[in-house]
Amino acid sequence: MRKDWELSIKWNVKLFYAINHRRNPFLDKFYKYFFYMGKTHSLPIYLLLYYIFTGTSAFKHLFVSLIITGIMMPSIKYIFRHKRPSSLLENVYLLEPVSLKSFPSADSAYVATLFCVSLFYGSFLLSGILFILMLIIGYGRVYMGAHFPLDVLVGYSLGIVAGLIGNYLSSYF
Repeated sequence: MRKDWELSIKWNVKLFYAINHRRNPFLDKFYKYFFYMGKTHSLPIYLLLYYIFTGTSAFKHLFVSLIITGIMMPSIKYIFRHKRPSSLLENVYLLEPVSLKSFPSADSAYVATLFCVSLFYGSFLLSGILFILMLIIGYGRVYMGAHFPLDVLVGYSLGIVAGLIGNYLSSYF
């Protein structure tokens, strides 16, 4: 498979430029720090949210789902080996150094997994918070120049699939 196949999807490139070139000093500062919320080292914050809103009932499901996401994302990135937008396009604004591969967005998958698992435990507030975080993080990955929009959308989809599979598998433990 071509390493630049995402460039042939016109809406993907146009939407990338529309978001990435919409510079705003507040968003530049905001995303310089907020992007950490999409990284796995932010897990203690999310565990605290889960504990506050669901007690410990969701932990097993969350643990299994995050393991699935953690296995799935590097595997898919290795299969596709798609380059970052800054390696394929000109005039990309980068707010953070990027490495590894682009497709799909692991940050988006991670937060989508958290969101999906929350849907099983009846806390509308927790699900609402995580949904908003999911959108902010996904937008930020494109705004920061780290991912194409398609990377984020596929990351969301894979995170939700991981949450659904995790629900099924966690019933066996």
